[in-house]
Amino acid sequence: MFKLNTERTYKYPVTVVVYDEQGAEQSGTFTATFKTLPHDEKREGRLLDHVLVAVEGIEVGGADGEPLSGTALLDALKKDPAASTAMVAAYNESIVKKNLSKT
Repeated sequence: MFKLNTERTYKYPVTVVVYDEQGAEQSGTFTATFKTLPHDEKREGRLLDHVLVAVEGIEVGGADGEPLSGTALLDALKKDPAASTAMVAAYNESIVKKNLSKT
């Protein structure tokens, strides 16, 4: 019998594409840990505030030049337009695409 954990978290790859100062496209991949969000749960604010648990494989420098970690890293990624858009797309893909019929 299949058992569904409705409080699950899972890792999913995220690909971010940005343009550097010369206009060249740069891309990279990191892993985000998401938690499922029930459809009937009322939420205010950004989707990522509710579903993003952790990230690995990406470095963001702080004001002092040192890599951010923990909540500061998550906040920086949520504020960045490219990273936040990529994470929302990855979350949606992880929920929708993987459960579509392959017929």
